[in-house]
Amino acid sequence: MDKTKYSLLELTGMIGKTITDSFPGRYWVVAEINDIRENVRGHCYLELIEKDPDRDSILARVRATVWAYTWRLLKPYFETSTSQILDKGILVLVEVTIEFHELYGLSLNIKDIDPVYTLGDLERRRAETIRQLEEEGIINMNKALLLPVLPSRIAVISSPLAAGYEDFMHQINNNPEKYHIDTTLFPALMQGNGAERSIIDALDKVFEKENIFDLVVILRGGGSAGDLNCFNSYEIASHIAQFPLPVVTGIGHERDHTIAGLVANTDLKTPTAAAEFLLGRFKEQDQKIGTLSNRLASEVSSILEQNKQMISNKLNYFPLLLRNSLGQKVRQLNSNGSILARSANTFMQQNSHRIISNHSRFGFIIKNCFLRMKSRMEEIRTHNLPGRTRDLIRKRGERLLLYETTIGLVDPAKIIRKGYTLVLKEGRIIKNVRDIAVEDVLETKFHDGRIKSKVLNININN
Repeated sequence: MDKTKYSLLELTGMIGKTITDSFPGRYWVVAEINDIRENVRGHCYLELIEKDPDRDSILARVRATVWAYTWRLLKPYFETSTSQILDKGILVLVEVTIEFHELYGLSLNIKDIDPVYTLGDLERRRAETIRQLEEEGIINMNKALLLPVLPSRIAVISSPLAAGYEDFMHQINNNPEKYHIDTTLFPALMQGNGAERSIIDALDKVFEKENIFDLVVILRGGGSAGDLNCFNSYEIASHIAQFPLPVVTGIGHERDHTIAGLVANTDLKTPTAAAEFLLGRFKEQDQKIGTLSNRLASEVSSILEQNKQMISNKLNYFPLLLRNSLGQKVRQLNSNGSILARSANTFMQQNSHRIISNHSRFGFIIKNCFLRMKSRMEEIRTHNLPGRTRDLIRKRGERLLLYETTIGLVDPAKIIRKGYTLVLKEGRIIKNVRDIAVEDVLETKFHDGRIKSKVLNININN
């Protein structure tokens, strides 16, 4: 049998010609970007794939190229139209020509792209994610958690170098009311291929210490919709929805709406807005306390006024009550006096003979007592009473002089003249530094005058 021989170049050339003849012109192709890179010359190289929707396995794969002169037009056109970066995982509708090269094999040369298709696919994926969260019954789980009245212990998930994180911390640490909020940063990537996994890992780390935090704040400053695309993923959304602490999101600009924000307890548009929200919780309680204080003062004033009126009424009634009471007591005393007089007269009559007998005995006792006292006085006089009296007076005088000297030593006026001073607060001598507070006005007394001063600082010895 005659064997026709072809060189490899001849065979590949024949394949290329066959492909060119069989697939002339351009074709619109739907594919997912599996890889994309731009070289130094400005050309863009992609790998396009199609996946099995049920198994997520790759059914087809082909290389594609966008030459520099076309890439310079397609890239800004697509990203401006969709607010998405051409990146891995995006489904695109591209217009291509089919090419076969002897060295590089089969490839597609991309000539145009339809951004409308990609927008529709992104919206479809978003709708599917939301529907899945609803079907699983978890979409509103985090919203059902009660926010703490005063959230003072905050776990923050953000990139430590992001401007949004810096804005948030500046707002928290420099609030005019000086509210104190403790923050702990859990660093994470907030965009790109590794962002989804990084944010989930940060949430897992917060979960391990959930008992020391009041809530979680996820921060990401502004950017394109493509930069924020990871926050539309089902995995991040389901983690936030089922997280045991309230989650506050401050992601993107005013126009941005992410699924992460949809399932979070509180969705705020920017990191600055998240800081203002947390500080607002403290301001709200301040206002409530002020309102309650005013109400308490008003009620106390009303009670005092009511009691003042009641006391006034009592005082007006008191003289009449007192006169009536005194009248009753006078009448009672007069009655008791008459009874007492009659009782005394009866007693005197009944005991007159006893009184006369005791009177005689009392005179005899008095006479004997006088004689004994006279004898005692004579005895004292004979034992030098004047000398003893003078000696006692001298000793008492010496003791009084000693007391006078001791008292003089502690006389405040003399102590001050020696260079010491007295510190008074509201006319009262201060003996302990703990009796003084900052801003108190103190009076210092010297021997030749007084000064007043205000306390600026207090140091207490341990």
